[in-house]
Amino acid sequence: MVGEIFGELLPAIQLLLPGFISTVIFYWLSDAPKPGQFERVIQALICTGLISLMVEAIKKAAHAIGECCFVWAVWTDDRAMALSVALAVLLGLALAFAACTDSFYKLARRCRLTTRASHTDWVYGFVLYRERLVVLQLRDGRRICGYPLVWPTQPGTGHFLLQGACWIVDDGFVSAQALPHT
Repeated sequence: MVGEIFGELLPAIQLLLPGFISTVIFYWLSDAPKPGQFERVIQALICTGLISLMVEAIKKAAHAIGECCFVWAVWTDDRAMALSVALAVLLGLALAFAACTDSFYKLARRCRLTTRASHTDWVYGFVLYRERLVVLQLRDGRRICGYPLVWPTQPGTGHFLLQGACWIVDDGFVSAQALPHT
């Protein structure tokens, strides 16, 4: 019984695996907020479709090269699966790179299709003006300034790492090491 179920599920898992690999890599490496489970499944299905199209195109190109030039290897299902996993990793890395560098939105802004960025507004400001001083207003009213090196994906739940940090006290700057932490 278990062997029959596994035998029926294995082809479906092999078919969908590349899309899930792409989306996992994308969400591991980018600042994009993770959507709900249903939306992630839909995104994995879309990635699976794209990867399947790429594998078919490569298969047809390999067959054409094999007919006219030389035969390098025989196309098998195992090779197709390995190629789809490799393409899934590359697609996930490419999407994460595009999200982190704002590539797609930059192109869309140049074409006047959108004014959005791939990052949230505050992260986009840090990325765009990386060399500039920022001031963080803490919940207890204190203010600290510095050059951001690391920032959390969600400002309310993570930690900032500031280089050259100074507290702002009475409209003056005091070294962050000079004041006791309260």
